[in-house]
Amino acid sequence: MRCVHAWVFVVALLFASCRAGVALSANESAGERKVIVESFVISGTQAVDTAELAEITGAMSGSTFNDDTDELGERIRHQFQEHGYFTAEVKKLDIKVLDPLANPKPVRMEAEVSEGPLCRLSGIDFTGNHALSSEELRASFPIKTGDVARRSKLAGGVMRLRTLLAARGFLDFTFVMGDHLDSASTVKLDIEVQEGPQYRMDKLEITGPPEVAGKLQTKWELDSGSIFDASYVKTFLDSNSSLLPAGFSEASGVALFKDCSAATVSVHIHLTDDPQHAALDRAKQVDCRPPAEKKKSD
Repeated sequence: MRCVHAWVFVVALLFASCRAGVALSANESAGERKVIVESFVISGTQAVDTAELAEITGAMSGSTFNDDTDELGERIRHQFQEHGYFTAEVKKLDIKVLDPLANPKPVRMEAEVSEGPLCRLSGIDFTGNHALSSEELRASFPIKTGDVARRSKLAGGVMRLRTLLAARGFLDFTFVMGDHLDSASTVKLDIEVQEGPQYRMDKLEITGPPEVAGKLQTKWELDSGSIFDASYVKTFLDSNSSLLPAGFSEASGVALFKDCSAATVSVHIHLTDDPQHAALDRAKQVDCRPPAEKKKSD
């Protein structure tokens, strides 16, 4: 029996979102019309206790969302899945606008929900992994077999897998994930791992004041030819923060350049804010994943 909410994750250096879900950031699409949930009432549930219902309604009350009924329904499902009700269905959703002229518009929501059974994790199966054992991958998930299958713990495990593989040089890896009910109240996670090539360090280039750039160059410990650890860049910046200029950020001051054929990575650190450097960095960025994997994340 397939669980209603299947997942597909595509992970390169950035984490892609769930196939069936919607983005769960309340700040997205700032130009769209917004609503703020003034009150939220749920009916129709059979097994969810009062405390859990209070947590679910409280998680949405007072928050601002896109003015989209389908998205709001999906967010309600997400809240039930966070409590282990993986097959929860929103049967009916009524939204009453309290002030149509306000921005965001205050609304009162009433949802009829069938929560389904409380699901516990029966296991996680990995296929396609070669560099790391299934036991090593399983250790990334902060949830034990038999625990309530909370969505955030499963998603948190995926993020840890991303960090684990990126630290081993696998920058183009992809996860294809699905969950299924293997009994009335247990869910199993199936994860197909596509590792891609293992990248190695090529060269470090630091631009900026020569004295500072020289000091930083000598402190870099990831040798050319060694397995590239994607987490090392942040570690390096944190440990040498006293040498960095005020206002420096990894997001704007660091660029990684992959050579797809050689499976190497060069790291460029710009100590000064230079729009020309930023434009050149963008022009040199490449996506080394196979065309089929690129299409999945579009």
